Amino acid sequence: MSSLGSAPALCAKACGFYGSSAKRNLCLCSKCYQVVLKQEFALCESYTKSIAASLRELSLRKENHQDGVSDDGFVAKKKACRCSCCDKKIGLLGFACRCGGKFCNMHRYPETHMCFFDYQALGRASLARENPFVGRDKLGERV
Repeated sequence: MSSLGSAPALCAKACGFYGSSAKRNLCLCSKCYQVVLKQEFALCESYTKSIAASLRELSLRKENHQDGVSDDGFVAKKKACRCSCCDKKIGLLGFACRCGGKFCNMHRYPETHMCFFDYQALGRASLARENPFVGRDKLGERV
């Protein structure tokens, strides 16, 4: 009798397949669930790209703006050093990144603050500079 109460439900998108009863699958079949996951991934990817672009724009604005002088020529009060991501006061313990921002202990790693600095290219350039190519002589009779 328990088999009558647990009849499999159809997919929530009405594609004709049976959906999963798990909450994380949203009662979708495997094909529809994969489509939903791909859409969510694309949305997250576009969101991270837009955040990285806005961070680049903000860093360029900071470079162009004169520090300490307002528009009418008065010297402005120096702001407290704050994390570029969460706006938390960092004081002397701030971590400076190569992208130009200062970050707290939680956002100090490039993965956590969406850093746009290319560390891999820097590493490749330093390895190429420090380890020049060593080849053999083109004349065979020399030892």
